[in-house]
Amino acid sequence: MRAKIKKRQRNRNLTLLAAAVIVIAVVVVSVYYFSTLTNSGSSEDGKLVPSTVYRPVYNMAVSPTYGPSNTTLVSSKYVQTYNGQAFTTGGKPVLVYVGAEYCPYCAFQRWPMVMALMRFGNFTNLKLMQSSPTDVYANTPTFSFYGSSYSSNYLIFQPYEQEDRSGAPLQTVPTNYTTPFAHYGGNYPFLDFNNKYVIEGSYFFPTLFASLNWTQVIQQIQTNTELSIQVLSSANAITALICNMTGGNPSSVCTNSAIVSLPITLVSYHPDSGPTLVVGTYDGPRNSPFATASAPRRAADF
Repeated sequence: MRAKIKKRQRNRNLTLLAAAVIVIAVVVVSVYYFSTLTNSGSSEDGKLVPSTVYRPVYNMAVSPTYGPSNTTLVSSKYVQTYNGQAFTTGGKPVLVYVGAEYCPYCAFQRWPMVMALMRFGNFTNLKLMQSSPTDVYANTPTFSFYGSSYSSNYLIFQPYEQEDRSGAPLQTVPTNYTTPFAHYGGNYPFLDFNNKYVIEGSYFFPTLFASLNWTQVIQQIQTNTELSIQVLSSANAITALICNMTGGNPSSVCTNSAIVSLPITLVSYHPDSGPTLVVGTYDGPRNSPFATASAPRRAADF
């Protein structure tokens, strides 16, 4: 009888030991994973955005309190009226994005873009990315739309990352979207809201992202920092432009007080009759809009 008791105790001890080993392994793996996000993060580039990043960004995006609004970000100084033939797919308006993974200005602009678009739908296969390690604002933590998909009841999102992090060709913009892109100089990042409004350039320089990783950026956005103000006000400006595309739908988004306070009153002109305006030549303080756009790289740049 005593032998059986000892055997049961030994089995129980082995079970507890095995459970402890599993717990320790999980902790070690978790610590290692988060340490990769806390350091330079280059090993994470191109990997799927984990729920530990996607979920808090989504929660901030759809929180009833959208954060600060900046009316100047929807003015004609930063947004241009294009008034070309509307892009529609399946009866939905189309938002076109053209950028590059190496581009530091795209790196900033993707944060408010992702947050704004989360209010209208959901991403799958969104990737982690950093801007070029050799360009200005090196290694800015961001996302890549390459290989991702987006579903929404209100709009179609068509992103094109033309070049990868090293500047090699990645995607080609279809010819039906190239006219407005070329009209504004072909610089990154470029946003075309149903061929009615365009943003050419980034709302802010990514100066405040220096030495941060994705989780630290999220922590900054969650608190009342200058980076938070920049990202949230930019997300609200993009949201207001999307609401203009969708006819104010969904109302749960477009009637939010932060969005209602952003009336879009731009002077219209048709690209064939109006001047060619290229935004992105702002010479003001480096933390203020409008950030200079990135020209596409060419062989001579390498």
